[in-house]
Amino acid sequence: MRSPFNSLAFGSALAFALCASAALIGSGPAAECADRTTLAEHYIGVNNDVKVESVYCSNNLQSDAGAGTASELESDLTRRQNDVCGAACTTFCFTPSGGGPDPNDCNVIQDALLYDSQNVGQLFTLDPAANTSQIVMTYNTCQTYILDQTNSSLTYCRSDWASLVYYIAWNCQSTQNAHGGLCVASDGRWYIQVQHT
Repeated sequence: MRSPFNSLAFGSALAFALCASAALIGSGPAAECADRTTLAEHYIGVNNDVKVESVYCSNNLQSDAGAGTASELESDLTRRQNDVCGAACTTFCFTPSGGGPDPNDCNVIQDALLYDSQNVGQLFTLDPAANTSQIVMTYNTCQTYILDQTNSSLTYCRSDWASLVYYIAWNCQSTQNAHGGLCVASDGRWYIQVQHT
């Protein structure tokens, strides 16, 4: 006997397959910042207790991320908008458990980001041309950073970064067999990491 075509089940299966494919694409390799050099340092937050570093990376992060040749990516990126505020990313937790940041310390960073969002402005820019590929924030046991893996500037929102710090800090803990994690942009252009200092 021939079973009837169930369009609802087919649609659900197709949606699941597309989401799974998108997750795999977004989980491409994340580059590491080699020979990290701090160019500037200051403190933020209502109590000025969260250290912020603007960092230069000596390596070509674009090539290290394995996303294609620099000329292919640059021509593609110049067509894209550089404001990635609100862009999707996929979260990965670092296993095994143990040694992660205290999520309460990460909350201090989250609050400092929200404070700056209201008092300095919502947006900030990472610009490899100005030797700033990475911004690092540290408070006690918690450290978070955003890394621009392109050769072009990216603009991001402080409130989005604050939300990711909160989410990763509380959802990538020992109870989840983890010790911090990261969220990689769907297009692989940037990622945000939360870890122990």
